[in-house]
Amino acid sequence: MKNPVNHYVDPHGQEMSFHIPDDINKICVNLSGGADSAILGYMTIKYCEQHVPDAEIHFITCANQPKGWYNAKYGSSVVDRLLQLTRTNIIKSHYTYFSDDQRRSDLNIVEVEMANEGTANFFIHETTQNPPLSEKHLLEGRYTARDPGHDRFILKDRINNWRYLPLMYVDKRMVAHLYSQLGMMKLLFPYTRSCEQEARHNRDSPVWMTTTCGECWWCREREWAFGR
Repeated sequence: MKNPVNHYVDPHGQEMSFHIPDDINKICVNLSGGADSAILGYMTIKYCEQHVPDAEIHFITCANQPKGWYNAKYGSSVVDRLLQLTRTNIIKSHYTYFSDDQRRSDLNIVEVEMANEGTANFFIHETTQNPPLSEKHLLEGRYTARDPGHDRFILKDRINNWRYLPLMYVDKRMVAHLYSQLGMMKLLFPYTRSCEQEARHNRDSPVWMTTTCGECWWCREREWAFGR
């Protein structure tokens, strides 16, 4: 193995690793504009600049109608901030696709198209594990697919590409630790948005979708992990 494996341990005893396999240089990061994908984007850039000098990094963002397309706004904000912070030249594209809902099948189609075109064959996703069951206030509304039992590497049958989920075995407290350890709590975190409020409930004016609801499950998970 040529490329090293970076290991991280948070104050709660959670452990994770981050690694780009050898002979992989065409990478795509699924970027929602939230805290999890933003820090993975930063980690991917820094890792590749050091260990994969011929890397080509692409970002993809899904913007959907129920949430008022806000992911397009915050995804672009995060990419812009990453460019400012890293001054990198290995980011090759940021593609935002629009959907009438947030369906996993739409993401699968985009990834298949990118792989078939030779744009990317390694796809990084930001999914974390759910908070512990002891956090009673976060039980209702949890997405059960984020419970334990998923693999970090998933080989698709149709095409030769990998889907990599480095955060799948840790909860959002590890994400908060990564921001602190990498010095990004003030530099990157404020540019992210985790709120899943539907657009029909948003009343921001004159700039739309600037505040967060503080009530949806995703806002409460972020508050639990980051304290803000």
